[in-house]
Amino acid sequence: MINKLFAKTNKIIIIFLSLCLIVSVSAPAIGAETKQGHGEADDEILDYIEGIVSWKKASLGINLEDSLFSSVFLESAGDTSGDWYPVGMGRIGYPDEYEKYLAVIRDIVQERYKKKSKLSDSKATEWHRISLAVLSSGGDPTNFGVDENGDSINLIADGTYNRGATRELDTQGLNGLIWGLMTLDSMRYIVPDDAYDTRQSIIEGILKAQLADGGFSLNSPEADADMTAMAIQALSPYYNSEEEYTYKLNSTDEEVTKTVREVIDEAVDRLSKLQLDTGDFGSMGTANAESTAQVMVALTSLGIDPLADERFIKNDKNLLQGIMNYLMEDGGFIHSDTYDPENPTSLPDESNTMASEQILYSLTALYRHKEGYRTLYDFREEMNNDLKNKIETVKKSIEEIPEKVTASHTDMIQDIFAEYLKVPIEERSYVFNYYKLADAMDQLDIKNTSEPLTENMGVNENGTGTITPIFTYGERDDSSDEFTEKDVKSVEAIPNELTTEYYVEVVSLIEKLEKATNKEKYGRLLDELKDKKSEIEDIENEIEILNQDIVDQLYPFSDIGIKDRENVKQIVDRYETLSPYDQKKVQGYADVERAETEISNKLRARIISIVLVVMIGIAAFFYVKRIRKRKREKEEQKMLVDKEG
Repeated sequence: MINKLFAKTNKIIIIFLSLCLIVSVSAPAIGAETKQGHGEADDEILDYIEGIVSWKKASLGINLEDSLFSSVFLESAGDTSGDWYPVGMGRIGYPDEYEKYLAVIRDIVQERYKKKSKLSDSKATEWHRISLAVLSSGGDPTNFGVDENGDSINLIADGTYNRGATRELDTQGLNGLIWGLMTLDSMRYIVPDDAYDTRQSIIEGILKAQLADGGFSLNSPEADADMTAMAIQALSPYYNSEEEYTYKLNSTDEEVTKTVREVIDEAVDRLSKLQLDTGDFGSMGTANAESTAQVMVALTSLGIDPLADERFIKNDKNLLQGIMNYLMEDGGFIHSDTYDPENPTSLPDESNTMASEQILYSLTALYRHKEGYRTLYDFREEMNNDLKNKIETVKKSIEEIPEKVTASHTDMIQDIFAEYLKVPIEERSYVFNYYKLADAMDQLDIKNTSEPLTENMGVNENGTGTITPIFTYGERDDSSDEFTEKDVKSVEAIPNELTTEYYVEVVSLIEKLEKATNKEKYGRLLDELKDKKSEIEDIENEIEILNQDIVDQLYPFSDIGIKDRENVKQIVDRYETLSPYDQKKVQGYADVERAETEISNKLRARIISIVLVVMIGIAAFFYVKRIRKRKREKEEQKMLVDKEG
């Protein structure tokens, strides 16, 4: 197996392989075709992807031959560490149990929708990340479960074009606008006429954030590679747009008029200048893997070859070589080789989950680009051959346009433009070299009658994302439409004494049974599973309340005293009723144990003090009594002497 071989491969050999990859890609012809029909160089990318997934499994204690989407991984579903791996894996078609992820994340979304803030009070990106992960797993975020009123949950409406009805899309800053636009275009969603935000308003919001140096950042006056790359990713479907935007820049309040293409060109130029001599990129003064990964995704979204474009080769090092600076022997990637005390979880000698997940989907983006698939965040079905050929024909014709055109080229340019207009408007972003045609038309003063892209980009109201079967080291295990005897045995194997460890299994089986064509046959099992789910939810609720009670009743622990003895005792008793698995989810329990010990010590000290006081009192009592007795005896003896005398 590739993963077993990879696990034994040391870093030197891997870097050597990456160099082989660069040579292969740069050569006029790729090496011998493999049995899957891919070039050897492309298969190296799949090896790196295999290595990342294998590392992630190993880091969680999951057997390499088992699904990553197991209970231990899916405990993080709905969080950044649990949603980006499905994106990277789904977009390359890595074989895994995506239906389990969908079942769990749907249940999580439905539970969160019962709260006033739903997925988040301030972060629109919670909707965006989950929507992209759902699409990557073959789900439909426009119809993703039901809320407490029984209404269908539409993550696209609530998180993008109608997000502003609750909180502005940019409440968390530029991130909200960038990922909102990417999510909106992930299936080329139609924006309703009464929507709070439109494509135009979101695009303009991003353009306003451009800095004087051509790049983008969250707060800095100077361009940041990550934010600049992500802004390009969001704007890339509109690179061919002839629409002009007039707006005031946030940084200077200067009014400018630009097309998206002008802004992207300036941003790409800034990225080129930000690239380091080692091929990678940095952020806030530190070279790191994630920045380099984001630039990789940005360039592929524009059809730019990250391995061959001269603007992104520094000191003979390209982006892939830059990324390989962070590869570890275990197949994962570090964040940076420089320790950052403000980011203690990102160690320079240990593979990091965030770095690895971002490199995972950047390599997926690179592979999709090289093999002619849709861009990373375009989740529609892959183009058919007719559409591909139409686009390729136009691109080849554009490449034949000379750098300097004269009136003699007018008919040629007009014919090419006519062919360009035959490409469906929502697909024109894939004519990556259109700018050459537009420049030639401008030189010859030929009227450009392109329709506004923003007004015509929306073509789908809903739809499921596509898991393209690209990764060919294994077959995707699609679930049967029927609930099988194997599934029945899985239900029977769930113990009566439940813990939250069985949440994923129970939720997945419920989802499968409810969709099964033979579900009527197993009505009793469905009721049993729902009862088990309810029991697990009660345990999860108790853990949540227990965590809150620890904060409310015992913090700060420095003020704990004997008065808190009963509260501590109740929390300890409740903790001990949980299974060892669930006890691990109780936060700050070590402090509770220390508090219990401290209270016991204080109570013991108080008891000892009381005993000592009592003992001293008793001793004093007997001492005084003895003194008085001796005094009486002396007085009696004196009286006796006086009487005799």
